[in-house]
Amino acid sequence: DMEYDEPNGPITHGRFHTMTGYNLRNQMTPSDADLFATLTMLTERHGIDYGILHTCTLDSMGHRFGHDTHEMDHALFVMDAQLAAFLPRWRKNGYEVIVCADHGQTQRGHHGGHADEQQDFALYYFGDGTGPEHDTLLDQLSLAPAILSRLGVSQPETMKAQSFLV
Repeated sequence: DMEYDEPNGPITHGRFHTMTGYNLRNQMTPSDADLFATLTMLTERHGIDYGILHTCTLDSMGHRFGHDTHEMDHALFVMDAQLAAFLPRWRKNGYEVIVCADHGQTQRGHHGGHADEQQDFALYYFGDGTGPEHDTLLDQLSLAPAILSRLGVSQPETMKAQSFLV
């Protein structure tokens, strides 16, 4: 199903997009603007407590072209412009926004390892919480505790990292 609405379910509302048209030349599928618009619709129509949006564009572009390339620069520029159109609306509606990557990578495209390049990732926070200084190196394991703390949910004992937001 591309649309899911179960008010009594563990996930109450979901929208799913296909990767139709995705290929080596078209790495921006589905359209990030469409994904952002869908999330906005869910926030405004259903007043969801939180939303999780995964866009494939930058991950796909990084794997295909590398992270220090003209193609990646262009994809980042497009993503920045598209996010800029929605962020003020999400914030005005009371949502906090965390934008992050799931991993870094080496110049040769390796990721998932222990090298600094593979573990460094971008993270941007737009919200009312207080975070560390701008250039602080964060542990990615602190992301889940940070999200839980902003939602007012207790951190499970199995999570050892501490939230970087208060």
